[in-house]
Amino acid sequence: MEYIRNSHSVYLLTYHIVFVTKYRRPVIDDRISAFLKDHISYLCSRFDAELLTAETDRDHIHLLISMPPKLAPAVLIRVLKTQTAKEIHLDPEMDAHVKKYIYGNAPLWQPSYFVATTGTTVMEKVKEYIDSQQTEEHRRKYEKTGRYSKKRHR
Repeated sequence: MEYIRNSHSVYLLTYHIVFVTKYRRPVIDDRISAFLKDHISYLCSRFDAELLTAETDRDHIHLLISMPPKLAPAVLIRVLKTQTAKEIHLDPEMDAHVKKYIYGNAPLWQPSYFVATTGTTVMEKVKEYIDSQQTEEHRRKYEKTGRYSKKRHR
């Protein structure tokens, strides 16, 4: 990555962001995944941010986003979660699919999220991790356990 220059600043700010579906329900199919990646890329561009990479699993999405220093990550995250949920519910097919798993007026996303800054030296590792989210090994691990196992530190 190269530094981004504008009239008042030079920066390189990237964030690893994760959203989880409500109740961790497996609502993200191929169509919703493609829609999320495309729409999030569009929304980022409206804020002078850039979606560098994104990958989904059935119950969450990982994003790597570059954004200018004038933009607070919490503001962009709020917009992304609100607008993607709104657009999915406006599409009859995607809405019907989501309602198979999330009943009533429950929102699409959990109210919480994960966000971490990434340094330039580890960004490639973060990108590799995000891109690996759809590997067969990852899918088998999820199907076998039903959840992600956490390593315990001693």
